[in-house]
Amino acid sequence: MKYIFSHCNEAVESASENRKFAFNYSDVQNPDQNIHIHDTCEVLFCIEGGGKFLINDTVYTVEDGDVFVINQFEAHKITSNPEKRFRRYIMQVHPEFLYSNSTDKTNLSQCFYTRGNNISNKITLSDAEMKKITNHIDNMRNKSEYGDDVLKNMAAIDILVSLNSAFSSGACEEKASGSGTIKTAIDYINKNFNNPISLEDIAKNSYVSVNQLCRLFNKYCGTTVAKYITSRRITEAKKLLATGKNVADTSILCGFEDYANFIRVFKKHVGTTPGKYAAEM
Repeated sequence: MKYIFSHCNEAVESASENRKFAFNYSDVQNPDQNIHIHDTCEVLFCIEGGGKFLINDTVYTVEDGDVFVINQFEAHKITSNPEKRFRRYIMQVHPEFLYSNSTDKTNLSQCFYTRGNNISNKITLSDAEMKKITNHIDNMRNKSEYGDDVLKNMAAIDILVSLNSAFSSGACEEKASGSGTIKTAIDYINKNFNNPISLEDIAKNSYVSVNQLCRLFNKYCGTTVAKYITSRRITEAKKLLATGKNVADTSILCGFEDYANFIRVFKKHVGTTPGKYAAEM
């Protein structure tokens, strides 16, 4: 079975289909400019060259060696440092793999789903831990004569144990950086995304002009205000559909005034219609 892929979307598809895990290595300097979400949890290991990382309502500054953990409901987008080659490993892991390999004493999903005001998506690992993990990932390219799947499962579990151990020990408490104006704008969007919302409304609440709001949003988040609002609505829609809410109610609760538009936008971002997505949950 193949575990290392050239593109992130291939790794996502493999982890989703097999309900396990997959990796990809990338040194593409300009990552996809769209905020995105997918049905797998993600771990990003930044080797070098990261810029800013927007995860839901928080903007992080990415340093060489940083690790970020993201669950399937957190919209995210990363930018690169134009002065460096952007090299990173990305792990996609299906929630089912996390749960099936957890025990009463060891919850492998903890770092992905424990969130709060003082909890960061960023995890700090020692150089030795990072080297061990990257060795595990590199070895995913090799194939053993016997027990290949078992050995790779063990390697993936070892990576997840290291991440959760660091998370539990408090290596995730670093605060996010960014602009106070952007935090105010994002907070306003998160409180009002289920209603009609305009750039003028957000700018007024953030005490800046529309032009300044758009400029700051692009600087710190690497995306537009409109794209962030859409991703926030789609993220909430996935949560509601996963809990059994019907498509029509979800459309209204997520701020889509036009039902047909909700279907179109959801399919564009998730890859399937909301009805099919709900049926598969």
